[in-house]
Amino acid sequence: MTFNKLFVSLGWILSLFMIMSCSTEVDLNAPQKDIWVVYGVLDQSDSVQYIRISRGFLIEGDALEFARNNNLSEKGLQVKLTGNNVEYIAEQVDSIPTLPQDGLFYPFTSLYKIETAGNLALETAETYTLNVTKGDDPDFFLEATTIIPEQVSFRNPARNHRPGPGGSRCLIQASLELDYGLKFSVGSERPASGFEARVFLSYQENGNEKEIVYGPSGSFSGNVGCTDGTGTQNRCYEFTAGEVLRGFLADMEQNPSFVYTYDIDDNSGCQNDVADLPDNLRFEVTGQDLELFTYQRVNSPTFTDFNTVRPEYTNIVGQDSVITLGIFGSISKQSAIARLSPCSEFLLNLNGVPAPAAACSL
Repeated sequence: MTFNKLFVSLGWILSLFMIMSCSTEVDLNAPQKDIWVVYGVLDQSDSVQYIRISRGFLIEGDALEFARNNNLSEKGLQVKLTGNNVEYIAEQVDSIPTLPQDGLFYPFTSLYKIETAGNLALETAETYTLNVTKGDDPDFFLEATTIIPEQVSFRNPARNHRPGPGGSRCLIQASLELDYGLKFSVGSERPASGFEARVFLSYQENGNEKEIVYGPSGSFSGNVGCTDGTGTQNRCYEFTAGEVLRGFLADMEQNPSFVYTYDIDDNSGCQNDVADLPDNLRFEVTGQDLELFTYQRVNSPTFTDFNTVRPEYTNIVGQDSVITLGIFGSISKQSAIARLSPCSEFLLNLNGVPAPAAACSL
């Protein structure tokens, strides 16, 4: 599931929260207000974006039963995205299966879909504004703004790889059996406020293609476990010794009688054209805009006030007569490829690599 679609699905949880939640401030004589929940995370690398808009309700009955039997998504709205001198008009898409499909919520929802392929692709370091209106209510509006962060620039593994024979370029080895630090620069114009790290491995099990992902890491803004020079734009995130390999092995659930391979060896690991280098081992850093990073930090389950009620952060604004919740943010992704060290290949039982002469264990 993409980051965008994950946050769209989480809108159900916030809607239920509004049904069931308590507040530290209660005005028994306050006038009735509508509750609107908006979820959307623009993914600069994706060709389509989704916005989820729903209504929250306060009821006296069983909130869980209400959520199971009612579609809380709001239809018939005019949803527009503007930025970088482009105006995008969203299309309503109905009958989208609710995630997770565990019976807790109504089985289908509606989303607003925005095409961002080709010359409509979103750009980093640009400001995008979401505007929602209703045709039958000229005073109604919901609005939010995000600045898509710049992509990071990898320093380790280096994106220009290492020199090889005959002027070729070769994948750098990643010794994941040891402490391993991802190093990158964040940019200077409109850098991300927070980051997440992931590691992807594509391999074959008895010839069948598989892919597993370790991560994401927790959201971070500074160095974690290591440093990358003294520059204020440099960051480093360290995976501890064997951490990623143990995660891979847990997901692979290896069968001793199966053969495990991946498409990196001494021949494929060096190429005259870097575009031909295999990407079976890929490190990815996702940059988060200020709104999304703040939302995740403030709404973290590790933070509560003295009444054990978490504050709710949102950047959604609307007319005074409505309560707004949710988040409209953005992300950018950058990746770098490498190859596993011989020890890491041996520990993952890949390509029949024998045990190295030096100590090699998890």
